[in-house]
Amino acid sequence: MFVFLLPYVCACLWGHAGVEKEALQSKYKEDANSPAHYVQAQMEWGLWEIPLEEYIAYKLESVMPEACEPEAIKAQAVLLRTEIVKIMKEDGTGTLRVSGDGLDKWYRAGEEELQKLTPYRQAVKDTAGLYLCYQGEPIQASYFKISNGQTRDASQVWGTRKLPYLKSVPCEQDKTAQDFESRVTVSKTNFIHEIQTYIDGEYSAEQLWEGMNLTYDDSQYVTNVSFERNGEKTVDIDGETFRYLFSLPSASFEIEQTQTQIIFNVTGVGHGFGMSQYAAGCMALNGSTYDQILQQFFFGTRLAKIE
Repeated sequence: MFVFLLPYVCACLWGHAGVEKEALQSKYKEDANSPAHYVQAQMEWGLWEIPLEEYIAYKLESVMPEACEPEAIKAQAVLLRTEIVKIMKEDGTGTLRVSGDGLDKWYRAGEEELQKLTPYRQAVKDTAGLYLCYQGEPIQASYFKISNGQTRDASQVWGTRKLPYLKSVPCEQDKTAQDFESRVTVSKTNFIHEIQTYIDGEYSAEQLWEGMNLTYDDSQYVTNVSFERNGEKTVDIDGETFRYLFSLPSASFEIEQTQTQIIFNVTGVGHGFGMSQYAAGCMALNGSTYDQILQQFFFGTRLAKIE
């Protein structure tokens, strides 16, 4: 009896996945500009195969507020597609495998919920198949929320010339963002505990508390945090790692120390490389198109289309 009923049970449990996939395929076949690439999301029940362009709409909703200017959303759509194209080219496949985390709400969404995707689907449609490349290859499509007033130069920070399009760009408009400035206070006890746990070395509390030195890049982001012991710098933590240790919004910070706590005065939100989403929104508000926005943040790049 079990063997007889097994096909029916499987159809009940997973049959709707195939129906949904066919519906999405049919929808995207109507758009001749839509590339035939898919993303496979690993869900709890199995693989959900989603058309690439629809997946980008899902991702857009998670990284860009709906209130953003349409041209800024389009610029972000191109960057998300660029990330995917880069991975696909490196893997040599036409399909991307991703975690299904965060996709459940779209898999189970009704019409009313799907209406929230309207501006994102429009941005995807208006940039269908387009990605950003440098000398014929998809770029490292970096983006973040708010700069400290200037983006970062990858060659200076990472010591590589492989990313010449990631140069420092002034973003004065970011200084008007609500989240531009923030303060994070950490007790002396917690600070020393976090550092000692991370470095796993024999350093006294006073050596860690009194011997800290910060190194900045030209854009005033911390690139390195070092600690002195017996007058010598003996421990180095890169700026991005350090900021995550203390949940700092960015690595652009200055410190104030008292006898019992350390205060981080932070500017910006995010790593500072590539496109500032807030600045992109300001540019769009002032009339810039998505391709002009991308050219502002990624020097010497051009738009290409998935074949």
